[in-house]
Amino acid sequence: MKNQTLKIAYLFLAMVAVACTENDEPMYVGERIAQIVAESESPAKDGTPTLQNLMDAGAQEIISTQEQYEEAIAVENAVDSIYTLTRLQEIVDEVNNKLISNDGTFETLKWSDEFNSDGQPSSDNWNYDIGNGDWGWGNGEEQYYTKSSNNVTIENGSLKIKAKKEAYGGRSYTSARLKTQGKYSFTYGKLEVRAKLPKGGGTWPAIWMLGNNISTVGWPACGEIDIMEHKGNDLGYISSAIHNNSGSGATPFFHGLNKPDVTDEFHVYGVIWTSKKIQFTVDGNIHYTYNPAVKNDNNWPFNKRQFIILNVAMGGTLGGNIDNGFTEGTMEIDYVRLYQ
Repeated sequence: MKNQTLKIAYLFLAMVAVACTENDEPMYVGERIAQIVAESESPAKDGTPTLQNLMDAGAQEIISTQEQYEEAIAVENAVDSIYTLTRLQEIVDEVNNKLISNDGTFETLKWSDEFNSDGQPSSDNWNYDIGNGDWGWGNGEEQYYTKSSNNVTIENGSLKIKAKKEAYGGRSYTSARLKTQGKYSFTYGKLEVRAKLPKGGGTWPAIWMLGNNISTVGWPACGEIDIMEHKGNDLGYISSAIHNNSGSGATPFFHGLNKPDVTDEFHVYGVIWTSKKIQFTVDGNIHYTYNPAVKNDNNWPFNKRQFIILNVAMGGTLGGNIDNGFTEGTMEIDYVRLYQ
């Protein structure tokens, strides 16, 4: 009986993925789940809804066609008996990947941080990596990441991530790395970040993303999307890259371009991510497209949610030698905006 109940619940959840509004426009699955969860009055002991809770909450009106039923069966066959909301999101993402397609025209602002309130970044949006990680976060980096206002603050409408020469935590430099992991993640969309980059030999600012499943599958299997990286030792040259099981570390999936004023002026660094390809942009102009002809688990882990990361590293494999005269460098970020 329990297995039968779970089976029905799985089918129901998968069918939720094809929810439509009265205007027959697709409702993104996450939105529908949020509605169902909000209406549910029987969460699990740890506060997260179970599949049965979601089923009890209703919404059977969404189920309609034989095609939806067959899609649900396909997803059910790949599902195990895990009840957490995290797994729920993974399941519905799988359904979305099959049922939702787009041409890269993303116009609806779905999530943003405008950094309009002075002080510390919103804890609703951002977490931090702290320390120096394993071998300098895997890159031999020299900084110790903190969440101190000395390294990260909002001033005059901009987020400021400051790398400083100062002894702390056994390192000679401090900085900050913010991430939306555990706060917000997404699959497909147009992400744009308006930023001005730091000066100083050895600085390594980055705007990038990692797969939500990094804690279970590891890197690079989770997939990494590097929207923008810059080296203070090569001023005015910015790059974008892809890392996955078919190319990581010194990845072949890479493109750079010269933009001489990046440390003096703001520019908009972006990615347009669809189920078909990933395009990298600067000020709205596409400069690199990643689009494997045949997609598989090795070259296309990009059908699952990713979270956003903003940081300034010091030295390491890409940052290189740190200028002896370096004292401080700041990446200023005007906004982060996601359109879907």
